Amino acid sequence: MNDQPSDEPDFMDRFAAIRETGVAANGFVKVTVDGTSDLAELVIDPRGMRLSSYELAAAIRVAFGQARFAAQERAAQAVPDALRQDAPELNAMLQEIKADAHGNMNEILSVANELTMRLDRLMRPAP
Repeated sequence: MNDQPSDEPDFMDRFAAIRETGVAANGFVKVTVDGTSDLAELVIDPRGMRLSSYELAAAIRVAFGQARFAAQERAAQAVPDALRQDAPELNAMLQEIKADAHGNMNEILSVANELTMRLDRLMRPAP
């Protein structure tokens, strides 16, 4: 056996380093996720704040979906052949990651909706 450390990053390091970005609303909304589909960054251009809360939430969903799909594709390519076999443990882990990603997305959208509703109220002209 070779006990010397390899100069090549291991599978988990490559997986954790994955970053993919989705863009929506004419570039006003950018969402970046990592290899586990966790939100790494959300950027809303100030011009994007002119969107209604519904439009902004929809744009975040679209950008997140694009980023998540791209990250999942890259993550699948990063999986070594030995792990590509139909292992129940791996399938369970992937299902858990998918469920976490959906939960994270719902939480992000809830916060985004709340923020845009507050901004809508603040932007209304005084009576």
